[in-house]
Amino acid sequence: MRFLHVYPKRLWATLNPVGIFEGQFTFDLEQYGLLTSDIVCEATIAEDPMMPGQWQIVVKPMFDLEMPHFDKFVATLNHYVFEVLRFMPSRTGAGQNLPMVKIFFDGIYFDMSGAEPIVQQIGDVPVEK
Repeated sequence: MRFLHVYPKRLWATLNPVGIFEGQFTFDLEQYGLLTSDIVCEATIAEDPMMPGQWQIVVKPMFDLEMPHFDKFVATLNHYVFEVLRFMPSRTGAGQNLPMVKIFFDGIYFDMSGAEPIVQQIGDVPVEK
């Protein structure tokens, strides 16, 4: 794919009774200059039962929209959220509210044009390779 950018907007998820956060991931997709806005996918955030403290975001595939290398994008998203941002979900809520994950992605995009995705700032300066 020669030109493909993913602009993540937000990831919101609420803890369910079995300990997995369920919610939605919203992003914009730009392919060859055509921008599709506010794409919403179902997503989960779960802790690896064999490795406590290791979390993973799973985004359900989109069947109505063609996006090459979606699996590479999700792997890079996981790396960015958990390794670069060092985000750690909490299973305790504030007051009587259910525990939630709310991540807002401001000023970054994933350049999917090359062999491997690259996280970039909107000003075209690489965040991390």
